[in-house]
Order: sequence, then C-alpha cells, then structure tokens
Amino acid sequence: MKKLFDMDNPFWRALSVAADLLILNLLALICSLPVITAGAAFTAMTDVIVHMVRKEEGYVAKPFFRAFAANFKKATLLWLLVLLAGGLLYFDYLAAAAYIPALRLPILALSLLVLAAAMYAFALLSRYENTLFGTLKNAVILAVGYFPRTLLMLVFAVGLWLLSLRFYSVGAPILLLFGLSLPCYIDILLLNSVFDKLEN
Repeated sequence: MKKLFDMDNPFWRALSVAADLLILNLLALICSLPVITAGAAFTAMTDVIVHMVRKEEGYVAKPFFRAFAANFKKATLLWLLVLLAGGLLYFDYLAAAAYIPALRLPILALSLLVLAAAMYAFALLSRYENTLFGTLKNAVILAVGYFPRTLLMLVFAVGLWLLSLRFYSVGAPILLLFGLSLPCYIDILLLNSVFDKLEN
C-alpha cells in the first residue's frame, strides 16, 4: 500500500515546491524591506531555488540566510548598479516621451535587456565565484546568446506582473505570495541546462 504523503507523487511534489516558493517569497520580501538589501535577498532566493531545481537541498530558510550573508557585498553592489541603470533608463524614457517619441521603443528594448542581464547576473552570482565585472559580462553574453530562453524568462516575469497589476484584486495576493519566487523558479528551470553546459 502506497504512503498517503508519498513525495514521489507529482501532486505532493508540486505542493511541496509551492510551499517552498511561498516561504522563499516571504523571506525575500522581508529581507528586501530596507531596499538596499534587495540584491542580497534576490541572490539568496535564487541560490535556494537552484538547489531546489537540482534537488540538492531539502530545506529553505537556513540555506536562504546562509546565501544572504555569503553574497551580501557583491549582491548589494550588483543591485545598486541595476537601480542606477534602471533610474537612468526611466528618466531617458520620460525625456524621449516629451521630446523625441521615436526613441521610446529603443529605450524600452534596452530596459528589457538590462532586466534580462540582471536576472542572469543574480543567477550567476548565486552559483559561481567571479568578479562583479565578470559576472555582468557573462550575464550579458548569456542573455544575448540564449535569446529564446531570455525571451521566455522576460515574457513570464513581466507578463505575471502586468497581469497581476491589471487584475489587481486577484493579482495582488499572487504577487504577495509568489511574485518574486515563481518567476525565479521558472527562470532557473530554463537556465538549468545552461548551468550544466557551463559546468561541463
């Protein structure tokens, strides 16, 4: 007779993953409250999710805080660079909208590239030892070199947030519970084979 809570059962496995993503999302949100620590929180969340996807870790909270502390310095510097780039692009977009509307589309495309590179960079930072410049360079190379995967990552992450904000009454709880961890989980599922190629 099979066990009632057999973790090899796809239903219980999916439920376990959902519970872990819920915990990770709340941890990442709480640790991002000072804003300046958001980069370390994203990196720690990514690190745990990489281990989840590879079935290398059975716990969530302890590895999260361990990765948060281990990557704090580099992740914070990376986050500040992402904020700086995002701020500059935002003001460029506003200026283009007011004076040169034709530039809005290229600025938007560049913004998506920066977002994609940031997603790759936090994933690389959580997994590999490298300089900050090396991590950023590799992130851009991978974002362009694996463009179909990059596009899927952007469509899911941006689409989830846009749909959730559009249908706010339903979407707000989804963002609160899974707004960070679920897109990250999908990203790592897409990037897992890329990691295998890098490591082999």
